[in-house]
Amino acid sequence: PSESLRHVRYEIRGRLAHRAHELERQGYEIISLNIGNPGAFGLRTPETMRLAMIENLAEADGYCHQKGIFPAREAVVMQQQARGVTGVTAEEVFIGNGVSELINLVLRALLDDGDEVLVPSPDYPLWSAAVTLNGGRAVHYPCRPENGFVPDPEESHG
Repeated sequence: PSESLRHVRYEIRGRLAHRAHELERQGYEIISLNIGNPGAFGLRTPETMRLAMIENLAEADGYCHQKGIFPAREAVVMQQQARGVTGVTAEEVFIGNGVSELINLVLRALLDDGDEVLVPSPDYPLWSAAVTLNGGRAVHYPCRPENGFVPDPEESHG
């Protein structure tokens, strides 16, 4: 692999996935939460966003605005307002082809080589892999089950 990939680890699709397939072949029921497909587990796109995408389908071309389709971005704002979030406009919303793309985009914009990024442990491998891929260094802080996975600031000092 390229030098930029030498230290990237993504076990969710490596040994762990192979082990899950072995267990499935042995008859165990495995729930694969590693592929980032929320629809497979009943988590659906908010109705306002889905309707905005349908409404714009007839006018859609191969490309839209670099931030995403404006009515879909407005739908995100409306959803967040319904949750009590204020002060956000559609101009501040970016829509991508999944969270992996957006995490990499944000980290590419924010990180310089060697920058440290605090990452919770346990860690969803995308986080540390994306930090490494974008030139940063993941610094893990513990989130212990006995504390409900809430970090203890005293343990995070380094």
